[in-house]
Amino acid sequence: MFNILGIKYFDKGYEKSSYAELADAPISGIKGVSQDDAVDLERAFKVKTVGELATNKYVQIAQALTAFSNISTEVLDKKFESKEFKKLKDQPVSSISGISKKDSELLKKALGIDTIEELGENKYVKIAQIVTMMAALESLL
Repeated sequence: MFNILGIKYFDKGYEKSSYAELADAPISGIKGVSQDDAVDLERAFKVKTVGELATNKYVQIAQALTAFSNISTEVLDKKFESKEFKKLKDQPVSSISGISKKDSELLKKALGIDTIEELGENKYVKIAQIVTMMAALESLL
């Protein structure tokens, strides 16, 4: 089966993989993520596979906070608006409950992530999420 994501975003050897196989692949299978990076991600988030990274609760929290931060002035009445909401996405990733200072250091080392927004918008996370969604779709067809 031809798989453009496997060819473009994964290391050689994954080009003929199904989306389900890509989702089960080690995170280091994504082009640009080294074995050392994958070890750091496992230490920080206890994730080993592309699918586990895609569905990690801290990633999802960071994405939700970033989205809320971006639209907070549009969804809240004026009396509830706060500049603090707009600044949520700019806070250190360690400000998310459950991400320790050590975890944040590992994220910085592995993927250059400092802030909540950088975790939520990270390109490797996005690749993992697209592959995981395609695997779910593939299983329905």
